[in-house]
Amino acid sequence: MVGLDVKGAIDAAWWPCILSNLRDLRCPKNLYDLSLNYFRDRVASLQANTHTVKRTVTKGCPQGSCCGPGFWNIMYNALLNFSNHTKVIAFADDLAVLTKGKPLSEGEAFTNSDLAKIEKLAKYNKMQFNENKSKAMLITRKRNIEFINIYLNNRRLEIVKEMKYLGIYFDNRLTFKTHILNI
Repeated sequence: MVGLDVKGAIDAAWWPCILSNLRDLRCPKNLYDLSLNYFRDRVASLQANTHTVKRTVTKGCPQGSCCGPGFWNIMYNALLNFSNHTKVIAFADDLAVLTKGKPLSEGEAFTNSDLAKIEKLAKYNKMQFNENKSKAMLITRKRNIEFINIYLNNRRLEIVKEMKYLGIYFDNRLTFKTHILNI
């Protein structure tokens, strides 16, 4: 399991990508036009005393907006049906990449290959993942946990024994002890 952290998540949702994906998904015209209108002529302004600075905004989803998670999932659409051995779960800017493989070396190779594809897709959509905040976890019932190397942006991810995703604590044996203790 790999938890990916998007750099500057609030500002990372690129509107042309969202609109392109809406067209590809054959979104009804009224909903497409509503989204297009939502993105059109956006300006961010900062006022300090008598001075105001305005900038045109071309990407991002306001944190807490009701449409933000939907726009993120539309942006991630190409990742959601990724491969036979990898499942990507997305909610807003939170991504979990679940890869299976037996033996372990196969799972490691699948994970690294799929993360490279995800990085390429992210770069195409003007988005980056933060390899310092992204984590990897080997889920196994074996007593002796083997060493794995998972890479993102050519940097080895930290391997952890537990990970929090969407408020749920997962551990490397799926016992959920940490989650139950934190309720």
